[in-house]
Amino acid sequence: MNKKLLKDNLIAKWLDNSLSDEQKKELENSGELDELKVVLDEIDTWKVKKFDTENGLAELKKRRKLVIAPTPPSKKTSNSNRWLQIAASILILVSAGYFSWNLLFNQTITINTQIAENKTIELPSGSTIKLDAASEISYKEKNWNNDRTIHLKGQAFFDVTKGSSFKVITDRGNINVLGTQFNVNTSNTVFEVICYEGKVKVAYQNDELILTKGKSAIVQQNELQETTHINTAPNWTNGYSKYNKTSLPEVISDLKKYYTIKIQLPKKYEHLEFSGTLTHKNLDTALQTLFVTMEIKYVIGEDNTVIFE
Repeated sequence: MNKKLLKDNLIAKWLDNSLSDEQKKELENSGELDELKVVLDEIDTWKVKKFDTENGLAELKKRRKLVIAPTPPSKKTSNSNRWLQIAASILILVSAGYFSWNLLFNQTITINTQIAENKTIELPSGSTIKLDAASEISYKEKNWNNDRTIHLKGQAFFDVTKGSSFKVITDRGNINVLGTQFNVNTSNTVFEVICYEGKVKVAYQNDELILTKGKSAIVQQNELQETTHINTAPNWTNGYSKYNKTSLPEVISDLKKYYTIKIQLPKKYEHLEFSGTLTHKNLDTALQTLFVTMEIKYVIGEDNTVIFE
């Protein structure tokens, strides 16, 4: 064994207090032990500072704030939630589709006419309606096969193709139609249906009548009554109106559909009745036919205002 290792071995045994007397003597004679004793004496003078646990904990917390916490993993959507989301999306799409379909197929078409204006309307079934002045119809064009109903205000002539059935609804009564030609008048307080071809069923309150060619129905004294006629088409479609013992206020109200006029009938004339034919094409002619034949004096002022003398 070399001398260095021998010395290190002796020093180790001296620290462990396991040297023999002979070995101690040998180590002391070498002088190595003196230097070691000096070092040991110095170490004995060292003092370890007492650890401050409170300050240490505060420092540890401070250091933790400087550490960037890892982003927590996103929570996976459960299968049940995913299916609920899909079902909700489908429900929204179906609802939107139904709303659009319902709006499209249940949209009501309304057609009206102004004073002195006539219109001819063709229905989806090929039937036609000629709408008189100051009148209105409405129906559901897109859903016609499921809802074959016409709402009418005023007067209209219907030319219905064979096999095409529908219903006409008015404020005063209803008409069921099947391949026919007929006229409906609900102007003012009148409710009259005239059949020119085919067959129609007329309903007014609790009364019903089935009309065929040459037959007509009119409400008088709040009852539906059947009458006859020999016409082949409504007079108004040919540009005139025909009256038979019709009250003067009703005739004047009818005139206002075909002319822009202002007429305030004096009370002394309200009980009068008129029989005759009035044109829709010339105001002067119509007024002369109406008032001159009844010996009523009048003049036409500004803005077509009729002034009675």
